[in-house]
Amino acid sequence: MKRKKAKKRKPRKKLSMKFILILLVATLGGTGIIFSPLFSVQTIEVTEMEQYSKDAICDMIGLKTGTNVFLYDKNRAVETLEKNHYIESAEVAVQLPSTIKIDIVERKVRGYVPYAGSYLYIDEYGRVLDVQQIPQKTLPIVYGLEFDEFRLGELLDAKNKESFDVVVRISQMVTKYELLDSILEIDVSDPQNITASINKIEIQFGSIENCEQKMAYLSQIVETIPENDRGLLDLSDMTKPIVFKYML
Repeated sequence: MKRKKAKKRKPRKKLSMKFILILLVATLGGTGIIFSPLFSVQTIEVTEMEQYSKDAICDMIGLKTGTNVFLYDKNRAVETLEKNHYIESAEVAVQLPSTIKIDIVERKVRGYVPYAGSYLYIDEYGRVLDVQQIPQKTLPIVYGLEFDEFRLGELLDAKNKESFDVVVRISQMVTKYELLDSILEIDVSDPQNITASINKIEIQFGSIENCEQKMAYLSQIVETIPENDRGLLDLSDMTKPIVFKYML
């Protein structure tokens, strides 16, 4: 009987080595592309903010042109930004090949609360964003809130909760009707008899009832009263005719 010839074994070892070499070359090539200047940051887009400039945000998170977009730690940047009391939320995204976009939702100062010779900077929800010796710009100064302490980044823990709620409501309406740079002072000591001042005009709001209607009316009338005129504007009862009483 004739014996069958044994089949030749395929050179597995050589094929394996060839595969490894191809994989190595591909890996090195891919790494070279990733680290090429093509993927260096050339453009940085940052949401416009009241409190911080684009350069200040970039310094805060260690971002600059020339940084490799694949090596930059976006998660750490978000954590850093969201620890800031002026920032509610942040998102950092890469747009290949060379752009990083930073979207920020900012908490904005809407008033000041006097405290121990300084001023607490609060947003429209009564959250304390900062404490400074003087106000940075013209915004309402709020009087009448009672509290022993505060924590930065948290809502002001006022003892008179009703007065605090009044502040929050008025702050939101003042923002909506663009009166932030008009109203100089607001006193909420008595939430049923809220008072305010604009230039030399004293305003009686009464209670928080019909707050939006009162603010809407106020935003219209302040434009008609000359800046140096002194008087009293009573908005406490919107069912009655509104009269501006001049004072000497």
